[in-house]
Amino acid sequence: MKRSWTWMASIAIASVPMLGCTPEATKKAEEMNKEAASAAKDAAESAKDAAQSAASAAQDAASAAKEMAKDAAAAAGLDDLYKKATDSLASVEGGEAMLKGIQASIGQLSSTLANVKDSDTAKAAAPVVTQLTETFGSMGESFAKLPDAAKGVVANIFQTASKDLKPMIDKVLALPGVEEVLKPALEALLAKLNEFKAS
Repeated sequence: MKRSWTWMASIAIASVPMLGCTPEATKKAEEMNKEAASAAKDAAESAKDAAQSAASAAQDAASAAKEMAKDAAAAAGLDDLYKKATDSLASVEGGEAMLKGIQASIGQLSSTLANVKDSDTAKAAAPVVTQLTETFGSMGESFAKLPDAAKGVVANIFQTASKDLKPMIDKVLALPGVEEVLKPALEALLAKLNEFKAS
């Protein structure tokens, strides 16, 4: 009996195994699943790292803002003292010049300390600190001649500045290689500032 081409084609197709049922296909599917799971794990870890970085950045920003607020508060306190001193020294000979010298020197000291980052910058700052100590020392004679009321206001400026500078100085001295370079000069400067006291 003669078989039709349709019947023979059906037999041929039936003899070919289904692709989805082969061990190779199953193995390939498992590998794809593993790759997908690994990619998901990597994505989760990346997201976790990004979240941690963002949290750390936010914390750093908060700390920086807090420090800036403290500095601003300290500056505001000194500004108020400068205004009071201006009134007290208005009628005192050389008083205005002395106040401007104090203000400029304290400002220079603050900026000098802010630029200290390591041993090399500490070495560059040391002669500046020494010069400022000498500058404050040269004000002693003029300070002694001030009226008691004006002397009290100026002394308060020096005491407040010394108090405000102390945390900055401690932070600078804690930097690697800085203490041995700057500590003697800074101690001499603080001692000089503390010499300005109302009688």
